[in-house]
Formats: sequence, structure tokens, C-alpha cells
Amino acid sequence: MAAGFIDFEITWSADVFAGAPQASSAAVYGTLGINFWAKKPLNEQERDAYLASQVCDVPPQ
Repeated sequence: MAAGFIDFEITWSADVFAGAPQASSAAVYGTLGINFWAKKPLNEQERDAYLASQVCDVPPQ
């Protein structure tokens, strides 16, 4: 939420460094290539509606 997105999805991921000269270095750190889709709210009302839908009750301990 820090970037202001109200929706985010990784649509594709792959080991894009496989076969590259530094493939082992990338693999050590779990480096992958991704495509993603994200949505920012059109206005404050859309943002507020999204935030309100994310509220959940926390049971007392």
C-alpha cells in the first residue's frame, strides 16, 4: 500500500538468467524476472472504499 496501489498481481515469472554467464550468481539470490499488473485508485473515494473492504476484526486474546 505504500506505493498507493489498491490491487497488484504477478502475471508471469521465470528464471530469465538461466544460461547466462552469471546465472549461478543470480540463482544464489533467487533472482527472477516478472511481469506484474497493478492498479492505483482513480480518486480518494475508490481508495477509501478499498481500504474499508480490507478491515477485518481481530479477535481478543
